[in-house]
Amino acid sequence: MKKHLLACSGAFILAVAACAQSGPGDNSGAAGTMGNAGTTGSAGDSGNAGTMGNGGTTGIAGTTGIAGTTGMAGTTGTAGTTGMAGTTGMAGTTGRGGTTGNAGTTGNAGTTGAAGRGGTTGSGGSAAGTTGTAGRGGTTGTAGTTGGGGTGGAVDLIKTVVPMLDGYYWEATPSGNTQLSGTNYPFGPSGGGCPTGTTWDTTGYIQTKPVMTLGGTANQKYTINFNLRGVVGTRCYTGGTPGSTAVGVGTGRNNTWYAGGRQYNDSIWNTMEIRVAPKVSGQPNQPNTAYDIYFVNSFQNSSNWCQKEATYETRFDASFPVMGGGTITLVTHDSNCRTLSNCGPMENQPSCDTTMARTIDMTGLNPAAMNPGGGTFTQPRTGALAGTTYYLQWVWFDVTSVTSP
Repeated sequence: MKKHLLACSGAFILAVAACAQSGPGDNSGAAGTMGNAGTTGSAGDSGNAGTMGNGGTTGIAGTTGIAGTTGMAGTTGTAGTTGMAGTTGMAGTTGRGGTTGNAGTTGNAGTTGAAGRGGTTGSGGSAAGTTGTAGRGGTTGTAGTTGGGGTGGAVDLIKTVVPMLDGYYWEATPSGNTQLSGTNYPFGPSGGGCPTGTTWDTTGYIQTKPVMTLGGTANQKYTINFNLRGVVGTRCYTGGTPGSTAVGVGTGRNNTWYAGGRQYNDSIWNTMEIRVAPKVSGQPNQPNTAYDIYFVNSFQNSSNWCQKEATYETRFDASFPVMGGGTITLVTHDSNCRTLSNCGPMENQPSCDTTMARTIDMTGLNPAAMNPGGGTFTQPRTGALAGTTYYLQWVWFDVTSVTSP
């Protein structure tokens, strides 16, 4: 199966803010008439935290403020037994607790802690304030280290480089009006007839499927790994590398892959070609100047497998290299403009026994096989021409992965 990786990233930032509150002292001795422990709090015009000065009934030692430059909140008043200045608590934008002022003889604003919600002002005062903070007491608290964005996921190269080949259905579609015999069906130009060229390469009918343009990074090498299955006629090739050296079998799967080389013996049996452009450097046995070539219906050149009067099951895994931004073109070439129908395992039938037509196991594909027009993939595959139904040769591509060195 295929596995998709995704890429993702994330980041987070944590910020915390708090505000300060303060209360006035009583009538007899205060840390200031309106002195606040916050941003604008002062020790008052003449009030001192001296011997007679008390924190007052409601006077606050200043959760976030200090009683002045040197004023004390009382001889033994503390900012709360356990109150801390808070990790990142601030008394406002610019309020500071004073240069050397402390909230008591031993009470310190703490390095980064807040006075806390439960801190008291000492023996003579009330609570240090519900939400008041000790201002910028101590060194500035930090918000913690910045969260990383996470590692990037792998790109799905199948969708990036060659999405059009994954799940591609390729058939030899009936066309033309070539006269038939036995188990053949017409496979010629739509206008009829069968072209005669000066060489085999220009003779007969060449059916070219729409060109597939590759994605990915231009001029970067990728390897397409795929599974192919279907029903094909036999054909032999030469000068390249077969996917298997095993002799073909009439019932069961055949590996019909062939890399490089060319068709063998100017046969009248059809080719099924993958043409890749531009050429990929270093590929062996590639005789063409404009493209690399691969074949998907190759049989071993033994026991007359090159041109049997029957069609066979093919199923194999293979791979081939491409260049990002290049093209793939699928070509079927038949030099006598007729090709073999899917008529089952019996050779040399006088007419096609359609009840014996081969069907292929299509389980395990991703995406699942579907008819070109939608719906469940029906078998055997058929095509109609001039009121006659023919049983077709066809293959299905399942791209399993795309790799890049």
